[in-house]
Amino acid sequence: MSRFLQALKARLKLTKLGLSHGNDADGITCAALFLRKYPGATVVLAEPWEIKPTWTCWLNWFAWDFVADLPCPFRAKLHVDHHKTGRPCAKVEFYDPEAPSAASLALKALQLESDEEAARLVELANECDTAKIRSQEAWDLNDAVKGSRIEERVTLAKLLAMKGLAALSEPMVKGWIEVNKARRRKVQTLVEKVPIEDFLFIKLREVDEKFPVRTFMLTLEEKGAKLTCVITPRRSRFKVHLGSRRDSGIDCAEIAFKLGGGGHRYAAGATVDNLDEALRRIKEALGLKELKVMELA
Repeated sequence: MSRFLQALKARLKLTKLGLSHGNDADGITCAALFLRKYPGATVVLAEPWEIKPTWTCWLNWFAWDFVADLPCPFRAKLHVDHHKTGRPCAKVEFYDPEAPSAASLALKALQLESDEEAARLVELANECDTAKIRSQEAWDLNDAVKGSRIEERVTLAKLLAMKGLAALSEPMVKGWIEVNKARRRKVQTLVEKVPIEDFLFIKLREVDEKFPVRTFMLTLEEKGAKLTCVITPRRSRFKVHLGSRRDSGIDCAEIAFKLGGGGHRYAAGATVDNLDEALRRIKEALGLKELKVMELA
């Protein structure tokens, strides 16, 4: 069933309807918290670029009971977000750009602070979204999300809502974890091909859509790069991923905003049509005299 029909069915049945980011551990944890609070609810997953300020965007046609880790659609009762480029707009807002994750705000917004399983899930989301993964459980959550297909992530959110951390031991979930572990091994192979410089601009040709780009960037930053810009194909467009070390003084969200995107200070991105123009704007924002792009298969 399409996401539109799922949302429509929920509205017709007068059940709770939530919308959350579907591409990272933070968004999936937010969805799990919503489903833990309202077990009979419906949750729809989306990406930030899908929410546009126009009535032609179907996500604006519904009144959402809960929206998390995403730009706010036209009608939302409760919105939780921590992106610097987010815009508060719902009836009730839990917005804090300094929060380690949207899930940390959702825990409060949904009044689940006393729920130990919910709180532990949020701890993992914090590790993942701040790129400070220390525990094996956080790696497993990250890999489960990245290793599953978008339609499977609703199932993952439901399992996390029902079983908490025990969901990560489910055979289906362990399969998703192994898929992304293999991709992370490929990251190490690619990293070895990159000579480290302060500013790295890398275009990945024919990359698997599920390739862990953020892990690739973080590994390069750990090896010494101040800023990483990784470009991946997105159908006929390009996804520009930006990341910076915390001691770099570079605000990725501000640069991404100039490209029509957004995100966090240390991790942001935008989907663009004209790659040359996007790179020109990045070069200008960074004050660079030249910009070299390395291509990797």
